Amino acid sequence: MEAIFVLLGLVVLALPIAVVVLIIGHLRLRRQVRDLSQTVTDLQSLARLPSPKIPPTGRAANALSAPLSTAPSLDAPAPPPSTPPLPAPLAEAAGAPPKAQATSTAGPPRRTGPSTLESLGVWLRDNWFYGVAAVSLALAGIFLVQYGIETGLLTPTMRVIAALIFGAALIAAGETIRRRFGDDLASATAYLPSVLSGAGLVSLMGGVLAARLLYDLVAPGPALGALFAIALFGLLLGWRHGPLLAAVGLTGGMAAPFLVGGHSENPEWLLLYFGLLTALGLGIDTLRRWAWVSALSVVLGFAAGLLLQISATGDEALTAAFAVYAVGLVILALLIPSRALAPDHAGPGIAETVVATTETLRRPIFPVILSGALLVACCAALTYAGLYSAVTWQLSVGLSAGLAGLLILWSRGAPALQDQAALPALTLLALIAVPELNIEARTALEARLTAQADLTEQRLPLDMSLLLLVATLVGLASAWRSLKPGQYPAVWAAAAALTAPLAGLALDFVWDARTLLGAWPWALHALALAALMVALAAHFARVDGAVRLRTALFTVSALACLAFALTVLLTEAALTLALAAVVVSAAALDRRFDLPQMTGFIAAGIVALGYRLVIDPGLDWAIGAPVLEMLAAYGGTLAALLAALWLCMLRPRPSARVFLESAAWSVAGMTLSLVLYHVIEAQVGHTSQDAHWFLGLYGTIWIGTALAQLERLMLGGPMRWLRIALAVLFGLVAAGSLLTGVSLGNPLFEEQVVHGMIGLNTLLPAYLLPALSLILGAWRLSHLPRWLRIGIGVPGAALALLWTGLTIRHAWQGGLDMHMIHGISDGELYSYTVALLLAGAGLFYQALARRSDALRRAGVAVIALAVAKVFLIDISGLAGLVRVFSFLLLGLSLAGLAWFNRWVQTRATPDPNP
Repeated sequence: MEAIFVLLGLVVLALPIAVVVLIIGHLRLRRQVRDLSQTVTDLQSLARLPSPKIPPTGRAANALSAPLSTAPSLDAPAPPPSTPPLPAPLAEAAGAPPKAQATSTAGPPRRTGPSTLESLGVWLRDNWFYGVAAVSLALAGIFLVQYGIETGLLTPTMRVIAALIFGAALIAAGETIRRRFGDDLASATAYLPSVLSGAGLVSLMGGVLAARLLYDLVAPGPALGALFAIALFGLLLGWRHGPLLAAVGLTGGMAAPFLVGGHSENPEWLLLYFGLLTALGLGIDTLRRWAWVSALSVVLGFAAGLLLQISATGDEALTAAFAVYAVGLVILALLIPSRALAPDHAGPGIAETVVATTETLRRPIFPVILSGALLVACCAALTYAGLYSAVTWQLSVGLSAGLAGLLILWSRGAPALQDQAALPALTLLALIAVPELNIEARTALEARLTAQADLTEQRLPLDMSLLLLVATLVGLASAWRSLKPGQYPAVWAAAAALTAPLAGLALDFVWDARTLLGAWPWALHALALAALMVALAAHFARVDGAVRLRTALFTVSALACLAFALTVLLTEAALTLALAAVVVSAAALDRRFDLPQMTGFIAAGIVALGYRLVIDPGLDWAIGAPVLEMLAAYGGTLAALLAALWLCMLRPRPSARVFLESAAWSVAGMTLSLVLYHVIEAQVGHTSQDAHWFLGLYGTIWIGTALAQLERLMLGGPMRWLRIALAVLFGLVAAGSLLTGVSLGNPLFEEQVVHGMIGLNTLLPAYLLPALSLILGAWRLSHLPRWLRIGIGVPGAALALLWTGLTIRHAWQGGLDMHMIHGISDGELYSYTVALLLAGAGLFYQALARRSDALRRAGVAVIALAVAKVFLIDISGLAGLVRVFSFLLLGLSLAGLAWFNRWVQTRATPDPNP
């Protein structure tokens, strides 16, 4: 039985060799037939040439005046046969002349182009049997070891030696064929030496891996050294003989550990092996400029490491090693193409290409695209590692910060990489800010604090300080980059001003650092950060001179840090006031140093203020807080907005003014509403029988926020639809509150108590205040369509009319008998008629003053309503002299208004006979 298995093994090993021999014979026959066909074609073409009568001149003369001895003959060597098209890298390996292309690194020109993949596909389609032969031979060496395992015929040492001998034999056969028959396109053995040598490299790597992983015949160090030697040998072969050999060696080397099988207690060291193979591929590319070899090595290297990590799920050490490995691949992809300790990638970056217009579009060089794609995969690997445990999360944080710092420092000599520094920096902030990414780390920290709770002397945990320090170092690197000559110094300064404060906010909101450390220690962190920003602002002020944009960035950051420290130590109102101070400071900096970019900071500060005033701590806090503290927060914010608006008046900043004006109107409405609430609540309390005035105040606040968004529509831009959506949302909240106040909270329909004297009572905040807000908004927002302004103003007029009627009823019935069940007295009914007549007269007067036919028509409608009331309601509801005076007043009023209406029409119509 064993002899049968041995025979089968020999057959398996012989099949690829037999296929190769048959292919060589077939290629020789095809070449001979093609040579003969070409010779016959050339002779036929020569025989059909006419004899020239006039000696031509120029190149034609030189060609046709050549002696006949130069014509092709049967004895002359035939031209090289046509072969399938090759991709540019394979053509170079076969001896084709290179096509130069400028790159950012030293070395031979890199050949890349849009047709590279297409030509590679054509080549593989026409020469697929070479790939099959290479895979078959490589598997033969792997299966030779596996066969020895299954049958037990050979000792472990002999199995490894057999694989090594087989690999060496394949390499020797390939080199022999190359020397004797050649490896260029004109030879019948083209690509065959590369196939044999590549398969031999795979067999050698498989033998070493089997010796280490399966049989433990060698220690990790010698095994790694042997693999490195094989990889270096493959580098030399690939450099000399073409990219096909490099591709076969890379693919087989990456696949060998998974094909050999077995189990290892320390699989992490395989990542070093994969890293060496990746370096091998990048090294071949940097020597010969075969771009697709670099792409293949990077893709296979990362995929092999990821597959190894997935296959050993639950191994914390392997997860950590994979994170380090991913960062190492990025560094290799950056340094090896440059052949230096720092990259030198020139040209545009990826972000520049994305945002470029058609006129300014330039494509990044291949190494930039390669490093960018690998960096995305690396950041994803660091994020994945952060989910595993507290240890791997801390490692991911450190690696993200280190990689960000390296790219920031290196981008000075490689400007095409400067936008890629944002990826690891954002990964660092995400690891700190996203709760799902640090839940294990936070749990571990809280457990350690709980364990220390019984100690007499508890040490403050350094975790928060270290995390903030890491982000601060990244920010300092960005500040250093901004000081050096290069592009986008303001962007680097903004990154330096934002990175550490954003990390501090994440630590406060997600980690609750003020609870873990205590209020004063955490506030000292914020103050230290503010001091650092002040120092940077002073330094950039000395460097920049009159141009103070970077100084302003650090100044605003320092103010924000001070505001944050005040929040930790003081009350909720402190942060609101500090944010308002930031807005005023931004406006003052713009006025002093002419910085248009401060408009963005003003807008951001107003958005933050709106969030704090409305949502967090918001209106709920303002209702329950002491009146002086509430007034300090809202009144102080209003004063700051008005001060910032005054500061912006001297600069052409229409966007900033729109933001400030809309915010000032909105905050003024909030302040007035909240002050009224506290005054009323202090006098009469707030019970279920006082819903009307509370609903009116609440609706007024949301009307103000909705109108502020509508006012900002004049700015246009991509935020237009967001502002429309917010205005609709805030308007729906206001409408819900007001409709509830008109229906369920209306004193006419519910047992509501109206507090106060006639004309100065709780009906004012319930109905007149929101009515005036809507009418004022419809008047101010002149940039809105007419139908929308009417839609805003009509509900305001309806609320004003409702307030007038309720005020009249309150004057006659008092605050306790507003419900309809108490009936309507004659005086109250007569008062409504008088009010309607006065309203009509007022509309007629406004029609004359404004020369408005619409107001005149509105006055006519109100008078018609009064007439209908008198004849339909008063005629049966009134009695005695009251009825007499009612109709007398109506008649006199109608007569006078008719004359007035005619007079207004006469004034509005031009005289035909001037």
